[in-house]
Amino acid sequence: MTVFLLISVLLVALSALALRPLLATQRGLGIALLLALPAVTGLLYVSVGTPDALDPRNVRAPQSLDEAIEQLERRLAREPGETQGWLLLARSRMSQGRFDLARDAYAKAHALAPQEADIAVDYAEAELRSADDARMPESARQRLRAVLAAQPEQQKALFLLGLDRLQAGEAAEAVALWERLLPLVEPATADALRPQIDAARAQAGLPPAEARATEATVQGPQLKVRVELAAELAAPLPDTAVLYVFARTSDGAGLPVAVKRLAASGFPVEVVLSDADGLMPTQKLSAQREVSLLARISLSGDAAGASGDPEAEPVQVTVGSDAITVLRIDRIRP
Repeated sequence: MTVFLLISVLLVALSALALRPLLATQRGLGIALLLALPAVTGLLYVSVGTPDALDPRNVRAPQSLDEAIEQLERRLAREPGETQGWLLLARSRMSQGRFDLARDAYAKAHALAPQEADIAVDYAEAELRSADDARMPESARQRLRAVLAAQPEQQKALFLLGLDRLQAGEAAEAVALWERLLPLVEPATADALRPQIDAARAQAGLPPAEARATEATVQGPQLKVRVELAAELAAPLPDTAVLYVFARTSDGAGLPVAVKRLAASGFPVEVVLSDADGLMPTQKLSAQREVSLLARISLSGDAAGASGDPEAEPVQVTVGSDAITVLRIDRIRP
């Protein structure tokens, strides 16, 4: 804006020189034109021009993702009707793990294009990841159902709604949704999903799926975990108790990148976590440099932790390490 003001002063000076003959003969008219010219120019500039284009922050190429996001946010403040801009902002925030800000940006994009199924599904994922309890809000659940009613083969909606049903204890519904997904995805993705379907079938009391002709070879890094239970917590556990072993991103944001669901018995228990144990095909253990390993006994069997559940202190490990990580369950969740 400072540059614009300097230009306006220069314009007035040049106008005075150009209007000198008129000022000499028709002084009143000359003065009126002299005052009106910069005012009209400024009004047109503010109306149809781009004042922020003079801001050096908007002129120079961004040097980082943060700078690019700042420029994009300033543009969206001026042009809030840009659906693609909100989508770009939302995806950038997702890549940063800023799920709450991604959720808000997706909300803007969805409001502008409510008929776009992909936007509705991505918005639901952002709502799930930003939820304090890692559970699907009802608004996101209904949005996914609406998408599947219109597009029964929308892959991401099938997966997310299946995950929601599993979290809600409706394992049979999760199985039905995920088995609809299997023939729609790439073989590698199907192989990563099948162990989750097998676990959901067991949780629902359904018979195992028919054996596959060939078992998928686990690709990528594996983490070896040994779970021990402190003697003082080894009293008989309820029949509903389930042992969960999780790998989360190092900052703890979002859903686990790998999880095993096991019987809460036979301690010590040894497990191996890999990409085959992921909850989301797009969020893999192999994509992480470090993860936080956790073990918890859910007395109710629910994957979400509850007060009173025995658990272990989280341990940070490097993905790809061959060492066995020991998780000792020796405290009660407050």
